[in-house]
Amino acid sequence: MRDQVILVDVDILTELADKLPSNHGRLSLVQELIRAYALHKYCQIIDVVAPVDKRVLTQYHDADFIDHIFAPRLDIDKQDEHYNLLSKRLDSIFPFDKECLIPQDQTEEELVSLDENYGLTHDCYVFPFMRHYVALTAASTIELATHIARMVVNSRDSDDLHIRPIGINWYGGRHHCHRAKCSGFCYINDVVLGINALRKLTSATVFYLDLDLHHGDGISQAFQYSKKVTTCSIHRFDVGFFPGTGDVRASVNGDYNIPTKRGLNDESLRWIVENIVQPLIQKHQPQYLFIQCGCDGLSTDPHKEWNLTICGYAKVIKLLLDAIRIPVILLGGGGYNFTEAAKFWTYLTALVTEIPISDTLDDIPEHKCLDSYENDGYRFWTDRNTQRGKMNDENDPRYLESIRDHLLNL
Repeated sequence: MRDQVILVDVDILTELADKLPSNHGRLSLVQELIRAYALHKYCQIIDVVAPVDKRVLTQYHDADFIDHIFAPRLDIDKQDEHYNLLSKRLDSIFPFDKECLIPQDQTEEELVSLDENYGLTHDCYVFPFMRHYVALTAASTIELATHIARMVVNSRDSDDLHIRPIGINWYGGRHHCHRAKCSGFCYINDVVLGINALRKLTSATVFYLDLDLHHGDGISQAFQYSKKVTTCSIHRFDVGFFPGTGDVRASVNGDYNIPTKRGLNDESLRWIVENIVQPLIQKHQPQYLFIQCGCDGLSTDPHKEWNLTICGYAKVIKLLLDAIRIPVILLGGGGYNFTEAAKFWTYLTALVTEIPISDTLDDIPEHKCLDSYENDGYRFWTDRNTQRGKMNDENDPRYLESIRDHLLNL
């Protein structure tokens, strides 16, 4: 069975995602580095996604929440230096903008109160063209999920079962957003919407694996009563560490938490995946696998909580894909050293497409974002990202084995 890689690569969404306050400019780095290595040429490309209708979003999210997210914020939009040019491009794409321009009857005080109620403050404050970003981010994962579901159905109808689709959407993976509240830099839960869209077409069983530094609380909550969607999150867990959920004792059959201590390294992550995650997948026998590939656990990330390397982390994911031969969707997530996030997702894309990037020092190809890598000497590999940091791995074998024993006996 060979793999067919499908990559979401949408220019207008890159431009909008670059405005996300927590990830300003990150998606351009990701998109351009993947293109610089010509990896997109080995993928089937989804380069256009239609904005999602509100009715689709409210199949999971609260209707009043979505109405508020989609409310006009022209005063904020106009703060963007490219407002005139971008708004003209968006006018031809977004039919909802005309209905949004109906005058709102809310006072400034009421608007602020609703913003607080729906989580649009602090880490998720309103930014220019937010509603457009939300609509296309949701659409990107929904479109990818439905595309892959149709590929699988069509292959069964034609008796061509020799292709395993692997979808990649580095725009997605916004795993903290809840049904009616933004949280943790996440304004929409594209993951839940994508899984639901896939299941609407296939009624298939899904295993969701979250590899972000932070607990995938939004996904866990959404599917806590589902018998068709299994969730499993590997994350940093400690008193006061966001989002404060994900204790192993909160795990139940079908919703698994793998809380880790400081310093998780490549070897410990591989042990967890091979000795806990793979047995759980084998237990539940899913038909599709979703993986949130947040990279805020890299040793180079500002969080400095885990100690993963680009090469080691990506190869753990590839080992899992090789072991579990079912259709897969890979999603983005956290990652706040933006050039390192771009390198990680590019390297993982290379592994999946089987177009290797050398594991030794190499010059980054010429492209329009090359200057962003000046501090790295314009190299992909540096002393900082090829070797783990000095942090000790507090996840000793006894601790990891205790988690394994607890979860595999639920």
